[in-house]
This record gives sequence, structure tokens and C-alpha cells, in this order.
Amino acid sequence: MSWRTNRGIVLARSLGRTLGLNKWIASFLMRDGYEAGYDRLLLAELAPGDCVWDIGANIGYYSKLFSQCVGKEGTVLAFEPSPLNFARLSAACRDLKNVSLVQLGLGREDAKVSFRQGVDSLGATSRIVDHGPGEFVVDIRSGASLIDRGAALAPNAIKIDVEGFECEVLEGLGNHIAAASLRTIGVEVHFGLLKERGLAEAPREIEALLHRSGFIVKWIDSSHILATRARQ
Repeated sequence: MSWRTNRGIVLARSLGRTLGLNKWIASFLMRDGYEAGYDRLLLAELAPGDCVWDIGANIGYYSKLFSQCVGKEGTVLAFEPSPLNFARLSAACRDLKNVSLVQLGLGREDAKVSFRQGVDSLGATSRIVDHGPGEFVVDIRSGASLIDRGAALAPNAIKIDVEGFECEVLEGLGNHIAAASLRTIGVEVHFGLLKERGLAEAPREIEALLHRSGFIVKWIDSSHILATRARQ
């Protein structure tokens, strides 16, 4: 496992979060933008004709970038469960013929769950709630069930940004996560939200699952993993 998921480092991150230091440190270290390096490296892994799953598509920032990378022969499946975000996603991708919009969340299994809309201007912090009511009830599907039923093309690349439910999405892919055709997985790991859910060990589990599935795992920054298969 990497040093980023060392228990001591995770504890230090938690303390920094409590003291309000983490955002200041991140802004100093990533002067080009919070996700600039991750974006560049993730997009470089895509090829014309690819099928890319944008899981947690929000209002379409990545979906539009992926659309350009995969070209007219490729496909982007943009998954977004929030009704409010989905409306904005639909408007943003209206003219992109290689982008298919899916109003679902992905998880470990098929279910209906409570969902809370984020209060930020982009709705980027919208997420499933474990306990208590949310503003909406949304549908969740496992990636494996979608592929096995022919409801979705198997992906060549996946981007995951699901506000603390990263493990569930990866586990829900079942055996498909080990398919040779799946070359790249990018994950934003929400350490704070995972800790709130009582899953402080989840970042290590994410690393381990990706390693077992045949990926080389690299942390691009303090929150983003890019997992790729060794090139033949």
C-alpha cells in the first residue's frame, strides 16, 4: 500500500481537516488548480472509440471532456442520480451525440436510497445519505448488473466521484473490474466523508481492490487515484 493510506498519514489528514489546514496546504501545493494534474493524466489515457463511464457526472464537466477524447466512434455514459444536477447535465450535453445520460447512481447492488442535494452552487457535494431522510429517493444500480443485462456497454475507462461511496461503486463492478478491456479507473477518494461513515480504512481497501484487479495504482495528488493496466 502507498504512504498516502498509511494509518498515521490518514490520522494526520483528519487532524488537519479538523484544524482547517488541509485546504490551505492543498491550495499551496496545487497552484495550477485542484484537479489539473489528475485531469491531464486521466484524459491522456483515453483513446478514440473508447467507452467511458462518468460516474457522478454532476453537471457535465468531465462528460464534455471525455466526449472530445473518444470522438464520434466512442461513447460516454454519464451517470448522475440527482434530479437537479441531471437537468443541468442534460442541458450541458444536449448537443453531444456520443454522450448518453443515465439518471442513476452506481453502487454495490440495485436499490433505492435517500439522496441529499449539495448546497454548493454546482451541486457537487450531493450524495447518498446512510441514515435519515434526504431530499430525494434515487435509484442505484451495480455496474455488473447493467453490463450483464446489456443495459450498458462495458467500459474501457471509468471516472468515479461519488462523495464517499467509492468502495461500493468499485465492488459493484464485480468481475468486470478485472476485465482486460477496462484499462483505466480514476477515483476521487473522499477521506473525510469516508471517516464520517465509519470507513476510515476504505482508502486502503480501494488500493487493495485495484491492485488485486490487475491495476498499477498511482496517487496523482492527495485525493485522486489513477489506476492503469501495464501496457503490453
